[in-house]
Parts: sequence; C-alpha cells; structure tokens
Amino acid sequence: MYLLFDCNNFFASCEQVFRPDWRRRPLVVLSNNDGCVVSRSQEAKALGIAMGEPFFKCRERLEAAQAVVCSANFPLYSDLSERIMMLLEEALPTVQQYSIDEAFARVDDSRDWVPFCRELRAAIRRGTGVTVSVGIAPTRTLCKLANETAKHTPQYEGVLALTSPEQWEPLLAATPVGDVWGVGRRLAPRMKSLGIHTAAGLAACGLHYLRKHFGVHGERLALELNGTSCLDAEDPPVRQQIMVSRSLKEGVRDFNSLRESLCRFVEKAARILRNEGMMAGALYVLLRTSCYRDEQNFYSANQGGALPCLTDDTRELTHYAAALLENLYRPGLEYKKIGVLFTSLEKIEHIQPTFEHPNVAPSKLMAVLDKLQQAGHNIHFANRGATEPWHRSFASRAYTSRWEDIPETSRR
Repeated sequence: MYLLFDCNNFFASCEQVFRPDWRRRPLVVLSNNDGCVVSRSQEAKALGIAMGEPFFKCRERLEAAQAVVCSANFPLYSDLSERIMMLLEEALPTVQQYSIDEAFARVDDSRDWVPFCRELRAAIRRGTGVTVSVGIAPTRTLCKLANETAKHTPQYEGVLALTSPEQWEPLLAATPVGDVWGVGRRLAPRMKSLGIHTAAGLAACGLHYLRKHFGVHGERLALELNGTSCLDAEDPPVRQQIMVSRSLKEGVRDFNSLRESLCRFVEKAARILRNEGMMAGALYVLLRTSCYRDEQNFYSANQGGALPCLTDDTRELTHYAAALLENLYRPGLEYKKIGVLFTSLEKIEHIQPTFEHPNVAPSKLMAVLDKLQQAGHNIHFANRGATEPWHRSFASRAYTSRWEDIPETSRR
C-alpha cells in the first residue's frame, strides 16, 4: 500500500503562512524574473488565472481583484518543504520525496490508514501551517488519482483511500485519460486517436495492444490502474539532458549582456552535471525575442552539436556556448529569452578514454569550486558579470532562513 502526501497550492500556501492577512485573498506566485504564474491560491484560481499564464496578461485582473502578487521565494519554500518531510519521516518508516511538495510512503496493508493520515495531516498543519492532501492506494498511479480527488472534493476532508476495484473504478470512468499520471500531453492525443478517452478505457485495454502502441510504459500504466504495482521495480531514470534558461524581463539588445547571462546558465547547468556524476557530450544554445510584442520581427533560433570530447568543466562548456551565441546573435533585436542545453550525457564511470582524449577524469578544479560554493562561499567565474539582471519586484521576506527577516512579535 502507498500513501501520497501532496501540499495544496504549495508556493502560495508558504507565502500565506507568515502573512495571515493574505489568507482568503487571491494570491499568485510568479516564476523567476516575474515572468509567469507558477502557483495560485484557490481564490486566484476562481478568478480564472491559469497556471503558466504570463504575468502581463493577467496583471489587470489581479489588480482589479486586489490580489497579492509574490515573486518566487525558493529559500522559504525549500525550508518549509524540509520541515514537512521531517515530520513525515518521523511518523513513517519509508518515505520517498518525489518533488518539493510531494512524497510517497510505502506501508503494509494490514490496517486502516485513513485515521492515521488524518492525524498526521493535522500535525503537519500545526507544525508548518501548510495543508496537505493524502491519497491511499495499492499503486502509485492510483495514489495520484486518490490524492487529486481528495484535494478537490471537500467531503473526503483531505484524505481518500482507494483499496478495492469497487472504489477506484467509478473514478477511472470519470477521469480523462490525459489526467492519468504518466500519460501527459504527448501520449494523450495518440490514445484518444485509438479510442482511449478515459482512465477506465486505458485500464480495460489488452496489455499486448498497449505494448504494441505505447511500449512497456503503456503496459505498466494499465497494470497500475488495475491495482498491480510495477513502478517500484524500475531503475531510477537516467537524466537525458540538462537545460537552464530564463526570460529576460526588460529585454536585452547588448551582446555582452547576453553573453554574461549565458555564462551564468552554463555555470549553473555544469554544477548540476557534476552533482549527477555525469559529463556532457553535446551542447546547444537557444535565443529568442518576444513572441507577444512584435510578431513580424519575431526571431527564435538554436544552434549546437557534439563537443570535441565529453566534459564537465565549466570553462570548456562556457567557451563553446559563447561561440554558439556569436553565431545566433542578430544586432538590433531585443531578446527576451536565452538558455543552454546539455545532451548526450554519460555517467563518469561509463566513460572510456580514447587515443585522442586519454584523460577523461573529472576536473579537480571544478570539484574544489563546487565544495567552496556548497560551504557558502560566493565564488564564480568573472565572465558571468558582477550583477544579476533579474528582477523580483514582489519579493517576500525569507522568514525562516535569514536573521533580519525573522518575524517579530509585539511585547504588548
């Protein structure tokens, strides 16, 4: 049996924990550089604010509703996430964090877990101020379905158990196939073209038919929907690519400013690469103007290819990325997005030396720099510039991770 704990409107809820006056008000959290909406309170959802909607498109509606707008405050969200995971780990034997606001727990099926989950849910609310929903089911896919249903159906009071086919089959019949965990936007159109429109339709398909059209993944989805757990047997997925990109709020025309931004992204992507114990064999750079302002002069391009050899060295990766940017840059345009993509990734232990490149060992200098940065030292390469061109116009306080932002109470 599995338990899935999922925080409700997590980023928005974190912002409301230390600001009671923001509760029961429309509230949205914006992405990096205040670009798009990435979290909404229930009141903001009621206004019709969509997930991922550009801020400039919904700004007037938010102002008319006197909504609260917050720039993303990831130190606060990460800290509250860690506290929630600690509470789960103290109460449950096996907890696997799935994302910043979700965690699975594997438990035995010899007891009724609903009362326990209600108590734990209340303890998390008392300890952090964040509300979670809980799904209980024999597979992770059914757990997701139970959790979503509990989150949006008040009668379940935040906890729903699906322990038998009689309980989950009506939900499968009412769930569009595109809403099944693991289907997504790519598989859903293909499934609908074959007459599979609901989760129940997917569960009823023959395994050989699904393997023929969707491979092992489609077969496993059907097994999971029928109560047979098969996702735990999978090896952890190997990362196929690393991408770091960001929108430029004010727009950038100057090449040197664009180059500095790109160097920041390469540095961040290279740290992720080394943290995963991998090297990159190919690199791509993307660059585009705004797709909203001037459609006639819209420019979007990417360029890249295989590197001379696998590497995890920020200096080498930056050198190749900067050369690609020179080819992509068109003077006179105002650029709104830039990014870097690493592909052809290989685990370090799988890389073999060649005559052309006998030294395939990770860079020792990069390892030292990573340790210094992990220890809190702000050390970077000069090519990324001295100032960050990002905007957080609606930043809230780091209530739990910075001394000067700790809330104060009145002595009265």
